[in-house]
Amino acid sequence: MAVTAALGWTAVGMPGWASEDTAGKKVPPTATTTAYQLSPGMIKNTSKGNPTQVHGVLGMPKGAGPHPVVMVLHGSHPTCAWPGGRTDRVARNAVSAHWPLVCGKPGEKYDPMKPGPDYLRNDAGLSYIVQALTRKGFVAASIDVRSAEAWFTGEPSPAKGYTELIDTHLKLLADLNKGISHGLAIKGAKGRIDTSRVGLVGHSRGGGYVLNSIGGKRPGLFATVAIEPAEEVSKAPHTVPVLNIRGACDEDTGPAAGLDTIKALAKSGRTSVAADVRLAGAGHAMLNTNLIPLEKNGGIGDCPAAKVADPAAARDQVAQLTASFMSQALRKAKTYTLPALAGPTPSGKNLNKNGPALRFTAAGRLSYTDPRRIPATVSKEQRLLPPVPKGLKVVKGGEPDL
Repeated sequence: MAVTAALGWTAVGMPGWASEDTAGKKVPPTATTTAYQLSPGMIKNTSKGNPTQVHGVLGMPKGAGPHPVVMVLHGSHPTCAWPGGRTDRVARNAVSAHWPLVCGKPGEKYDPMKPGPDYLRNDAGLSYIVQALTRKGFVAASIDVRSAEAWFTGEPSPAKGYTELIDTHLKLLADLNKGISHGLAIKGAKGRIDTSRVGLVGHSRGGGYVLNSIGGKRPGLFATVAIEPAEEVSKAPHTVPVLNIRGACDEDTGPAAGLDTIKALAKSGRTSVAADVRLAGAGHAMLNTNLIPLEKNGGIGDCPAAKVADPAAARDQVAQLTASFMSQALRKAKTYTLPALAGPTPSGKNLNKNGPALRFTAAGRLSYTDPRRIPATVSKEQRLLPPVPKGLKVVKGGEPDL
């Protein structure tokens, strides 16, 4: 049975997925955004595996399709939190769920030395990117890429974890395209999803994955966007267009995040597009709405408040750059024309001098649905992963690294 609510846990109706009107005539599908949740399961990122949730935020574009897919991956952020903004780095209005196996139990008395009861839906923190991609005609899914470490099953492999979770959610999308709902209240997807064409977008640790040797070799990959990537040591093998976005005030991975990798990729000549874009005033945490975007004084890291961009504007800029780049990469543009907002002003170029030129054009701000108000559907009827064994012990509230 599917349960429909919203990420803020206020019951709402599902969006208007109309395939027929009352007269029986076909009605073009409208763009929608839906959060989904299936039963947790085990992934094989260690010798015996670790548990993970199967959470995501799905954007379906308007039009008959079939539409190519873009997978969006968040970074390695806090796992559990106490409500009311009492956990360091976590926003007061963070989107969360409950998972007592990993976090505290709902209703527990506040104890700063213990993990809080709120399991953070950091996938929802990038829902604005999903919405921007949907507007450009992509089926987009921001997926939960957290794995709780089962004590003790060996050193986790981030690449294995990310890859298996991407495959799992792509399997879900392929099934939705066949009309198999897995108990989720997601209608109108049948025949409209093309999982043979896949784009990858990642922020922070997710950005490191999409640049690495495994992410860059995904079958059907047509483009990659790395946002302030926390990089791995492997070299980028990409033969498709790649965009690296870095924040001038990035307090975590640094203002030069991904730059050396993009330079090396451009020098290799494997792809004609190895683009690097720097955003003035953009920080790291501000790009996931589950995190506190600024320090108390309004600054970030080495940037004083006067040099820091408005977090909402920075997110909008990232979303528009990502969606526009993906769209132009898919159609193999001869010149890439990317949107530039006032404030987090972008600057950059294609570092492969023999490839398409990159230029910017002024663009206006766009609006995005508050992630807490995105309709949600929950199903426990079917599994996409092996079940979590009864009695499994995990490291509660830790910072598990896929």
